[in-house]
Amino acid sequence: MALYLAIPAMVILPSLVTARDNEANRDLNLYETGPTDSMELAEAPLRDDGEIILAEAPGEFEQPAVDAGNAELNGFADTPWMTNYSAVKKRFQDLATAANTPERIEIVMAVEDRYILVKRNDILYRYNFYKSPLNVAKLNNHQLTEEEYDTMEGRLFHVRVILPFIQSKWIGEKLEKTYGQKTRSTVDEETMRGADIWEKPGGFIFQWFEPYNDIAYSRTIDYMSVDMIKTIMAENEKYFDAEERELLRKLIVN
Repeated sequence: MALYLAIPAMVILPSLVTARDNEANRDLNLYETGPTDSMELAEAPLRDDGEIILAEAPGEFEQPAVDAGNAELNGFADTPWMTNYSAVKKRFQDLATAANTPERIEIVMAVEDRYILVKRNDILYRYNFYKSPLNVAKLNNHQLTEEEYDTMEGRLFHVRVILPFIQSKWIGEKLEKTYGQKTRSTVDEETMRGADIWEKPGGFIFQWFEPYNDIAYSRTIDYMSVDMIKTIMAENEKYFDAEERELLRKLIVN
């Protein structure tokens, strides 16, 4: 049985890591958020039971696991946590230009040592990186100069998958098939807002819920490194906002 956090679902942000600049705010706007008028509703494909299908659930955000219950989260797909920014960017540049790749891959936007936004088979993936502040880095190396610090790279700690609107139950089924049963939930049954949470060795997964026409949909899934979260919270108290810190602290402590 899933454990429920003491935080009301209404105060949980619709995405775990708050956008930290104006460019990041555009990520979710790259997809339509569902039909908005009666004409669009009438044209939307229907299942036999009358449910609206806004999109087909993609498989790219799944990661293979031999045993779902014992699956670890040591990175996202084949990219380990703490991989340097330049290595991740080069990998996607190579994939995007490879002549024999069966996938459609495009680097939509990149800010050095902060994030890389990748469009892969019409699904958006935002790879977020963290670089220790200069004053913290100097505590570990008193001789560190600003020039040397500038050569240090951000390390991968978080991947956000941004989807078209898809019914939450379909995504949940895919995640449970890969990672086993969720371990916690903040989803409010009345408002249909909050997140189902998977706590795995190496990381956390958050499937965020949003209501539409009295049905729960999801368009955001967050994958995060446990070790990197601990480092960030110890080094930079203001990196996450108050609600985020409280949620992450509960996950780490428990």
